[in-house]
Amino acid sequence: MRDISDFSRLPLLERRAVLEGLAVTLADTAELAASEGEDALEMVMRSVGLALREAADDLAASDVALAEDIAVRAMSLIMTFHARHPNLLSEPTLH
Repeated sequence: MRDISDFSRLPLLERRAVLEGLAVTLADTAELAASEGEDALEMVMRSVGLALREAADDLAASDVALAEDIAVRAMSLIMTFHARHPNLLSEPTLH
């Protein structure tokens, strides 16, 4: 998977906003996963989303490389769900 373009060059507030947006999207996608019977994927997305929401500020400020890696992995989880359920792609997934 290709890294987020210029993530490390984003200002702190934008990096934090990207991470927080991904946390919200993970939570929303976890709800969809639960409704589709994807219990394991739902649990992982919910857990990662909660952890990301709590750590977004610190990650954005102190460890940009780790923040970028987590963002890529969060997007991978979201894409995995939508690859399994392409019929749900018409709903918005990023806020």
